[in-house]
Amino acid sequence: MVFTIVVSGYQPRCALDSTDGAEVRVNKIARLIGQCDWGIHDLSRVEVAPGGLPRFNMPMELGLHLGARLLGEGRHRRKRALILDAERHRYDAALSDISGQDIESHGNDPDEAIRCVRDWLSDHRPRDAPPLPGARAIRGDYRLFNAELADQLARRRLDLETLTHSDFVYAIRDWIEFRADREFIG
Repeated sequence: MVFTIVVSGYQPRCALDSTDGAEVRVNKIARLIGQCDWGIHDLSRVEVAPGGLPRFNMPMELGLHLGARLLGEGRHRRKRALILDAERHRYDAALSDISGQDIESHGNDPDEAIRCVRDWLSDHRPRDAPPLPGARAIRGDYRLFNAELADQLARRRLDLETLTHSDFVYAIRDWIEFRADREFIG
């Protein structure tokens, strides 16, 4: 999903953008939601944790987003959300209050997640903006990016195993620029 967002010309934001041990995480998440007009919330990650309880971080973040839209002023009332889950209506068992909202299903398939995110971003572009590349093209780019990532990281002296979110976003942008230069020169 992050790759799709970046190659579509947008800046992904998440709590992993910065690590400040002095900042309360929910405050950071609320601030990011407040700064962003669009949000993507993937409920498929609500899974039972080792202690037997489900992790509710994603629904809580969606709740903050929806609360900002419902109770906020000005631009907050225009917030848009893409809500994803692994299966249609799976969320009904634990989060029935969002029934009736358009929720996309990706089936835990990365190719389908790319399509969901690409189509949603495309639907909300300004009417006179050029179209985004199709989902098939983005999937092909993503496969090529993954195939070339190890060499690219080696050039930057980075390790895939310890790559931070910010480094990953940079690697995507770096790859896009590198590919554009190679294709232009070739």
